[in-house]
Amino acid sequence: MSLLRIIIWMCAALCLLPCAAFARAKVTLPHSAPLTAVCVAEAARASGLPMAALIGILATENGKLGEALLNNNGTWDMGPFQFNTVHINELADMGIAPEAVLQDGCTNAYAAAWLLRKEYNRTGDIWQAIGAYHSRTPHRRDAYIAQVKSNLARLSRSGIFALPLLAPDSAPDTITPGMEGGQ
Repeated sequence: MSLLRIIIWMCAALCLLPCAAFARAKVTLPHSAPLTAVCVAEAARASGLPMAALIGILATENGKLGEALLNNNGTWDMGPFQFNTVHINELADMGIAPEAVLQDGCTNAYAAAWLLRKEYNRTGDIWQAIGAYHSRTPHRRDAYIAQVKSNLARLSRSGIFALPLLAPDSAPDTITPGMEGGQ
């Protein structure tokens, strides 16, 4: 499925949605591959960043595989990591299809890891990179960092499988989401 086809699906869905004052428009397509803890671990390893950073983002974004949500600025957030379409052309230049980001859990994790690495390279600080994953606007960035820290603290008490998006049979035996210090 091409980017044009995805955009057509999204526009068609918007036309069919009833007007709701506070609801975000969404489009749901079938997923092709699940998101697993192994995918998240491999994406973290490939990006050279802590897995806890990706787990914290995943817990905060809480998106659904195959689902795209419309933002006020006209962009869409796609999949479990809510990867924003503003970055999709850069991924396409690397050979990553937009529909894969939306419908494939591992591709969504790798896209999130790529963006986090890009922001880490820009900022040099893992927490600033995590905040910039969401927004570079200071108050939004800082609020997001606080949400991610809170979610990581919750997950350190309840375990990674408190995240309904990850299948327990796909993960290593133990995953510790603590993030002390920088990288």
